[in-house]
Amino acid sequence: MLKTLFQKYPAPRPGLKNLIIPVLSGLFVALFLIYFEPFNFNLYTDENKVFQLSFFGCITTIVSVLFLYVSPLLLPNLVSDKNWKVIHQIILTSLIVLVIATFNNIYSNYINSVPFSWYLYWLMFSRTFVIGVLPIVCITFFDYHLKVKSNLNLAANILKDKKELLKAPIEVTHQILTDLKNETFSFIEDDFNYAIAEGNYTDICFLDENKLKKVTHRVTLLSFETQLKEGTRLVRCHRSYLVNLNKVKNIYGNAQGLKLELINQSETIPVSRKYIPIVKQFFL
Repeated sequence: MLKTLFQKYPAPRPGLKNLIIPVLSGLFVALFLIYFEPFNFNLYTDENKVFQLSFFGCITTIVSVLFLYVSPLLLPNLVSDKNWKVIHQIILTSLIVLVIATFNNIYSNYINSVPFSWYLYWLMFSRTFVIGVLPIVCITFFDYHLKVKSNLNLAANILKDKKELLKAPIEVTHQILTDLKNETFSFIEDDFNYAIAEGNYTDICFLDENKLKKVTHRVTLLSFETQLKEGTRLVRCHRSYLVNLNKVKNIYGNAQGLKLELINQSETIPVSRKYIPIVKQFFL
């Protein structure tokens, strides 16, 4: 179990999913409290009840959005698949639950006109830990093993159906126009390994006299991709990666998804789920 804590896990991404989930979670909390009224709130008047209970849902939504959507935007190097592990996911999710519980406690004291008490706060905190955090650990472990199994099976199916991994090289030279005025660069496709986006720049890893080198050009990965010649084996496999599929020597899966191992390259290349059909088709 301790070993699992330090295994790779998908990091939160600032996508639509991490906006929809907080909104739906907040809506569920609000409707649940309004309909069932599980806690004995001493609300001022019935006409304020719906608004006051709905605000608990707003707290859930706001805190969740800040951690799941905003934090990956503000801390992209920290909250990234490159660094993210199971233990980080447990800490983040637990922190979300505890912060929501803290603000709910403060707000509950306010609407009930109850002064703040460290004893009551600690009581709430400890109960939240037992009720919320311990299940989070179990759910995260379960989800990790589910993701690993699914992606390992997916990689195995691709390898099982493949005709061959390394295909004959093609003699194609690509010429790319950068974002700098009239600046271009060219490369032979068979020398290219992969490219990774770095904002408005792209790092390109390629072979030069049988040695791996990396150069940076001022061109977005999208612009780079659209300038490639038709019939290329250089394909987008991730929002931040473009890879030469003819350099792939092995495919495997982990909790974060599919990974490509390239010849003469220690770094593995991630494959996003939306690009899996393109990668799979290449090896059929």
